[in-house]
Amino acid sequence: MAERDLTEVLEEVGRSLTGAAWMRLRSDDRAEWFGHFVSGIALAVGLRPIEHLDSGVRVDDAGVFSAKVVVFTDKTIVFADATGRSADPYDVATVVAARPRAGLSQLTISDANSAFQRDLFDPWPGDFTVTAEWSYGAKVTFPLSPIETDDHRARFSALYAALIDALGE
Repeated sequence: MAERDLTEVLEEVGRSLTGAAWMRLRSDDRAEWFGHFVSGIALAVGLRPIEHLDSGVRVDDAGVFSAKVVVFTDKTIVFADATGRSADPYDVATVVAARPRAGLSQLTISDANSAFQRDLFDPWPGDFTVTAEWSYGAKVTFPLSPIETDDHRARFSALYAALIDALGE
């Protein structure tokens, strides 16, 4: 097997940013910022395999958006944010930062279904959220976007398990 290169990382990140809101931003021919944003994420990940990637984006009718991407590797977490207006590529601010994965200091669980009143259509634990806080001040609530597919639910479950496992390392 050939060694992984940055182009593969770039393609993997790009393939992961899907969904209607991401497609709306990506299809805007004025969205020059998007290529730079994805490049920054890939460079921050480096050659490390991506263990978990979660993303979310909100776009209003005027094209004003906020996007967040969080990528976990074995040793790092990449936090990437973009905000602005898709119709104006010069009005988009992006920040991409890689931080140590170690130092998870707290997990807060919210919105879990009742353990005692179960519903056939809304089984336990339900669509709960996990807010992860690191000792260096980073704080993120997962999932970053509503869970709409079985694949997304499986990825969130794996991320939750990894966060629980990492607590206190």
